[in-house]
Amino acid sequence: MDRKLMKAQMVSSLKKHFEESEAKRLAQYLMEDLLLQGSVLTKEEIVTLRSAMNRIIDGEPIQYVTGRSDFYGHQYYVDRRVLIPRPETEELVYQVIQYLKKSKKSLPRLLDIGTGSGCIPITIKKEYSACEISAFDISNDALNVAIQNANQLGVEVTFVNCDILSDNLSRPAVPLDVIISNPPYIPTTEVNVMGASTVKHEPHIALFTDDEYGLVFYQRIADLCDTWLSDTGAVFLELNEYHASKIKEIYLQQGSFRSVDIIDDMQGKPRILRALR
Repeated sequence: MDRKLMKAQMVSSLKKHFEESEAKRLAQYLMEDLLLQGSVLTKEEIVTLRSAMNRIIDGEPIQYVTGRSDFYGHQYYVDRRVLIPRPETEELVYQVIQYLKKSKKSLPRLLDIGTGSGCIPITIKKEYSACEISAFDISNDALNVAIQNANQLGVEVTFVNCDILSDNLSRPAVPLDVIISNPPYIPTTEVNVMGASTVKHEPHIALFTDDEYGLVFYQRIADLCDTWLSDTGAVFLELNEYHASKIKEIYLQQGSFRSVDIIDDMQGKPRILRALR
């Protein structure tokens, strides 16, 4: 089948479920990401495209369908084992990179907690190579995706299977200069504010917590700062916008930070906490 004809058929089918502009965008992305270059499609390529289109119609995020998510100018592999990287997380990474450039620390040691696809530590290492960075996740499936991304993008990050809520954690041999996390922060009681596609397709272990306000990981990281973070260290966290003030209070009460600030994202939402010693 001719490439143009296949695209027209896909747009026609997708228009039954999406606005025309969105249908054209989705069809274009599917063809760019799933096909080799060529004017005539093979039977196998037609089957692949139709299957992908049906997954889109069923509500599956296009990033899972194509196996691709663009983040901070880099391309990451994603599937249903990991969350899809969000633009808000790009802003978190930007804040960390700016801090590293200004601090001028010699080979700073960083830890990303709950790394998922690895987009946070891998991007930081790509953009600021003069650092040592480790990343924890409780899911071996997620770590396998992260390792694949690190290899694909050619950076060295140490990935570790770790339950950060465990009582049997060992403190780092050398204090950390920066702790970063985009932890699970949505209370199960707030599932109704989430998009249906996210709830249906993305891993719940990376999204939801059982406590009332989704603060359990923020409190745990604050507690670990006592023995894990250096005397001149920093913490950068992505926030649940609805409970940003509660999270800030946790770090103010922790007592060892000279400043604790909430940074708004591009949408004006309180999305990033920066705590400096």
